[in-house]
Amino acid sequence: MLALTVAGLFAASQSTADQFADKAWSLRLVAYPLLMLVAPTIWWFAVGRRDRSSRPPALAFTLIMAPFLSDLTANWLDLFRSVDWWDDLSHFAHWLLLCWGIGLLLAPHVRPRWVLVPLIAGIGALLALGWELGEWYAFIRHGKEASGAYQDTLGDLTLGTSGALLAGVLTTLAPTTVTTTARAQRGRGGDS
Repeated sequence: MLALTVAGLFAASQSTADQFADKAWSLRLVAYPLLMLVAPTIWWFAVGRRDRSSRPPALAFTLIMAPFLSDLTANWLDLFRSVDWWDDLSHFAHWLLLCWGIGLLLAPHVRPRWVLVPLIAGIGALLALGWELGEWYAFIRHGKEASGAYQDTLGDLTLGTSGALLAGVLTTLAPTTVTTTARAQRGRGGDS
């Protein structure tokens, strides 16, 4: 997924197609892969480096990385301009996937379980705010979209936070599987 995203980002950064104009593709070429690697890197330092037998949480990493590839694909297909509601669906669905992945990483370590709902929703709201600030700085403040940016940003923040809230609910309702690593850490006096 990472390699496909990087290849698509490189091609987009070189493209002269109209849907790629003024969308900071050179910045995305650096930022997207780095953001996609944050969770696996943290996991490796926190778990994988100490316990080589521990399997990486592939589903969580896939959910975290999927929104970046989805955003890229939607831009290649020009969905943000050709389908009026695509941007709204994108913000809701991307934050749902991203925060569900984060929730799966946090779930074995958070008790009581209901705390996951506000925790994941709060993380999602902060990430949505950071994303919108990045969008504004990278291509809205001096671009064609500046005139309607306020209303769009409020909608994006609301939809992203709603997706994160649903991710928190889904994480809380999902069957819990405590990994061998988490169980072993608690047994050694780790998190309890």
